[in-house]
Amino acid sequence: MQQTTEKKREAVYTPTLLLLILIVGISYLGLGFIIPLRALYGRNIGATSIEIGLMTSSFLIAGFFAFPAVGWLADRFSYRRILWIGLLAHVFLMLAYIPVQNPVLLIALRALEGIESASVLPSARALVNATAPRTRQGEALGVLSASQAVGILIGPVVGSFLANQVGYTPSFLLAGALLGLGTCTCIFLPSPGKRDDGATVTITPHLAIQGLFTRPLLLVYTIQLILQTTQGVVTAIWSLYMLDLGASLPVIGLSYTVFAVPIILLTPISGRLTDRYGRYWMITLGMLLFGTIFCLYSLHFSIIWLLFLSTMEGVSSAIIRSAIDGLLADVTQPGVKGKVQANFSASGTLGSFLGATLAGILYTFAPGVPFLVVGLLCLCTLCILFLPGIVRLFPINTRVSSEKMTTV
Repeated sequence: MQQTTEKKREAVYTPTLLLLILIVGISYLGLGFIIPLRALYGRNIGATSIEIGLMTSSFLIAGFFAFPAVGWLADRFSYRRILWIGLLAHVFLMLAYIPVQNPVLLIALRALEGIESASVLPSARALVNATAPRTRQGEALGVLSASQAVGILIGPVVGSFLANQVGYTPSFLLAGALLGLGTCTCIFLPSPGKRDDGATVTITPHLAIQGLFTRPLLLVYTIQLILQTTQGVVTAIWSLYMLDLGASLPVIGLSYTVFAVPIILLTPISGRLTDRYGRYWMITLGMLLFGTIFCLYSLHFSIIWLLFLSTMEGVSSAIIRSAIDGLLADVTQPGVKGKVQANFSASGTLGSFLGATLAGILYTFAPGVPFLVVGLLCLCTLCILFLPGIVRLFPINTRVSSEKMTTV
């Protein structure tokens, strides 16, 4: 009887998580349609390389400053409400791409998109963090990341194909429609303060910065910043890099798909493993793989080889993301989940900004240099993980202890 009660309490695939998987999957499918097209669309309407770089920079800077405010609002007014507002705003922003033919307006549109993006994924992640069992946080957040990767799996291929065949407008229309569907699905999420079993959840908000900058959280923020620096490079120049090496638009879209497939397949498994056996070695292994892959990107191999490396990048991302998500959940105090997720996203946004800016500068020297620099940065970060005392910032596995106590 006690074991049955424990298993019920430890259930992870609750209605809330299943709905969030659907919402995030649908929404990022819509966003995936235009992931490989933004830079190319900017070039198509006459934007210079500097203006294309400013498109990415405006998105990242606006998001960086929006995250703390959105995190405070989410903790104050509920994660569901902020998620719904963010998705609804994204619908209109996707449709606004269609009439824009001025690069300056495109930069402004990307800034607005950065503000609205601050309310989507952090709110969904905070809601999972608040409702999933503490000993299965890595698995729950891993499944959410896998649903996000579904958009990257399908969206870029379809969006690139449509853009290649009939222009950019259909991709923007489909993105808006799917984001609208995700917005409508939000109404089925449980009411704020209610769990799936109907119990009331009372969360007392903390002071403005209390519990937001502990040593474990600073470690997580730092790792996230460095990892997102690599993604900033990819966001800024990947499509152009592939195009300059002779890849077609459909092949560029395919590169996003082969990256996403391992994430979808491996992230839930990796999350379960990191819940059971700890976060430290998974993060270390993931960082090693990331650094090696980005160094190899710089060697100008064939398109087939780049697609293989994209697949391996997806494998390393599945390993390290689930471990980082689980660690973040482990060291987050109640009452500040929205703020912590916002800080986590803000540190990632800062890393993306630095990576995108660095990529724009270094790409002028040689196309492969940005990948080499951030790859070496990831490898150097391993030195942080091997510093004395760092491993003590990783909480011990509580699930094994819980299972032993239940058996006794």
